[in-house]
Amino acid sequence: MMARRRCAVLGATGLVGQRLQQRLINHPWFELAAVVGSSESAGKRLSQLPWRLDEERPESLDIKVIYSGDMNLISQLMKQKIQFIFSALPRAIAATMEESLAQAGFQVFSNSSHHRRQDGIPLIIADLNPNHMLHYRGQNYHEQHHDEQHRSGAKRNGSLACSTNCTVIPVALPLKSLWDMVGFDHVSVRTKQALSGGGWKLLADAAAQNGEFNPEISGEAEKVAGELRHVLGRVYEDRVEPGNFTTDISCERVGEKDGHLVEVEVHLSREVDLDEVKEWMRSTSNRPQHLSLPSAPKPPVVIIDGIPNRCDHLWMGSELLAADSPDTDPSRDLKAGMGVTVGAMEMLTPKTLRFTALSHNTIRGAAGGCILLAELALAEGVIGD
Repeated sequence: MMARRRCAVLGATGLVGQRLQQRLINHPWFELAAVVGSSESAGKRLSQLPWRLDEERPESLDIKVIYSGDMNLISQLMKQKIQFIFSALPRAIAATMEESLAQAGFQVFSNSSHHRRQDGIPLIIADLNPNHMLHYRGQNYHEQHHDEQHRSGAKRNGSLACSTNCTVIPVALPLKSLWDMVGFDHVSVRTKQALSGGGWKLLADAAAQNGEFNPEISGEAEKVAGELRHVLGRVYEDRVEPGNFTTDISCERVGEKDGHLVEVEVHLSREVDLDEVKEWMRSTSNRPQHLSLPSAPKPPVVIIDGIPNRCDHLWMGSELLAADSPDTDPSRDLKAGMGVTVGAMEMLTPKTLRFTALSHNTIRGAAGGCILLAELALAEGVIGD
């Protein structure tokens, strides 16, 4: 049996930070040993802080929060023998803290947007482009910061890898098989993104719950387009060459609690049959499935006849309970919420496919996807131990 690696979560009270805590507390490979938070939560036990998720807080989740601004943060984490760090930091804080921790020798897996698509830092959907991580093996990042690590006296090589924007998941995973089998030159996407994608404050806002919120999501379309081309791109020695296709993307916030729904039209490079397309998508599988990683859904893409909905398909991926079971416990069922549901598939022309897809934004699109990435890196031996 693999020994559990001690890990820390950067984020005490946010939705993604608490999803990370929830999914790590019973994880077979990782032991949640530390949580780092702001001055408002520092020094308090997790049981004293507001719990933002619908599911009950795990009883064993009662760690005292470390202050993120503590000058001795790195030494505190080292004293606790932390190896892995999962980051749900705001972009501005992640810009410096994540690199500092990686330089100090920690294995950092980030759900923050700051380092995405930076040269030498892998941006990975574990069951879509694991070859990007296998190529990098942290090499570029380690070489870039080798001198700083040497001066700091670090005895181990740290690393930094990023998971994608939550909205990329239900677009990219279904498209992966099409990209590999026939290719395409244009993708149009219309999103309907849940309130939780805007953070707990928006989710808890009474006006937002009554439908009074701004449906526009500034900069989201640009992020989705860039990251989609990146994860479908070809990796070279020192860079990723983005996928050669155009995009037309619009993003809208809707009054749903969880789950990002996307409508996708893709112009394929040759004529195909709809049954062919369905078979390709059903066969989607990659290294996480082959390695039977704890968080890897089997299969990652599930095809249905109708339009996916949040009531029936939000927890797709679970192997323990029905996908729509009210008893779903994501602290114990690590595959729950990790599947992408695709439905309403039709050929508009012999070369143009339309479909609708749904995924859980704070699980598959955030905390669960980030942890699956760490599982992949550990199983493939691409990071220091």
